[in-house]
Amino acid sequence: MILAWIQNTRVKVNRGQPRRRHNESSPVIRGYSAVALAILLVVSGAAAQSIKELQVQRSLSLSKTIVYNRHVRFDPKNGLYHVQDFFTNGQIQMDATYSALNKSIKEDYQCNYRGNTKEGVYREWYENGNPSFTGRFKRGRFDGICTEFSMDGRKEAEAIWKEGQLNGRARFWTNAEAPPLILQFRKGVTQHPRKAQYVYLAYTPTNYDVVPDRKWPLLIYLHGGSDRGTNLNQLFAAGVPDQIYRGRQFPFIVAAPQCPRLLRWTTDDWFETFYWEVTAKYRVDTNRVYLTGVSLGGEGTWYLAAKHPTLFAAIAPISGFTSRTSVIDKGREQLARLPVWAFHGELDLVVPVEETRRMVGILNSDSKSTVDPATGHWVHWSVYPGVELYEWFLQHERRPQ
Repeated sequence: MILAWIQNTRVKVNRGQPRRRHNESSPVIRGYSAVALAILLVVSGAAAQSIKELQVQRSLSLSKTIVYNRHVRFDPKNGLYHVQDFFTNGQIQMDATYSALNKSIKEDYQCNYRGNTKEGVYREWYENGNPSFTGRFKRGRFDGICTEFSMDGRKEAEAIWKEGQLNGRARFWTNAEAPPLILQFRKGVTQHPRKAQYVYLAYTPTNYDVVPDRKWPLLIYLHGGSDRGTNLNQLFAAGVPDQIYRGRQFPFIVAAPQCPRLLRWTTDDWFETFYWEVTAKYRVDTNRVYLTGVSLGGEGTWYLAAKHPTLFAAIAPISGFTSRTSVIDKGREQLARLPVWAFHGELDLVVPVEETRRMVGILNSDSKSTVDPATGHWVHWSVYPGVELYEWFLQHERRPQ
């Protein structure tokens, strides 16, 4: 309509007067009036201004932060923000749409931080140009087929999600040389879990052998997603194993299993085999078994406590998802009876703090939660080096059922 109106505002030239050249001051410029051209420029300028360019930062670890160039365009037709992030070398890193957006926040694709809500197709790339992730979201939750890729472009995982939980077939290429592991899920729960035996690190107190008949508390530690694999040395990078590596002495037996690549602590049927092996091999006081974990391990802590509530004296989940499996919600009544100390960072851009807050309402008088207002996903670096958590654990014994 605007262009049609502009085309109808051509100014007729008075043939009784000599024509002026186009480079002279004239109300006629290539057949359009100056008024119409001004309107055209305003309209064009408004379109250009609808794309906002800015820089955003994201912390990849406690010590590493990366800067991205961000382009944001709002589409009034569908009410969605189209967002593109670029590495500093010009390679696109992310292309997505949001129904709600804080333009200056760069959160992980799994996270909806402070109202940021992903809607529709979401794609990410590595800095070398290969795809990293592609999937669909509905009201901020995974919904549809989502695929993850390795840095060399190989497909690593492909799964069907519904309302933020795995529902349907999932394939995991845990070994590039072998066929994929194929599993079926329903509401985030593996329908036919594999019986698996996970490798683990073990620590015994310095005076473990002094009194041969003495039984010791057991502290089970579940690592985060970046330490998955088959190399146990990876576990020394963070958490309780990091403290042991630094020479710290604990009044616990410590057992730290390792989750296979691409999988979650909730995927396989592994825990009972691990638990009975550790308690048979070491002198464990089974009335004082404690469980803690961070990020992926935080989710695993909530999950195992909901599934095996009678085994633990107390648990401490840190920065973990609680909405991805129905097992946690079904076990809320059992979790409500268990001493819990939950931790999260208010500024977490990987797992939103709401994942912990949704569980706080079930906590009993022996439980508590700590949300650090100035910390992000790396809140565990202020928890495990301290003494308060371990002292709190030792105050609790397993309650009679």
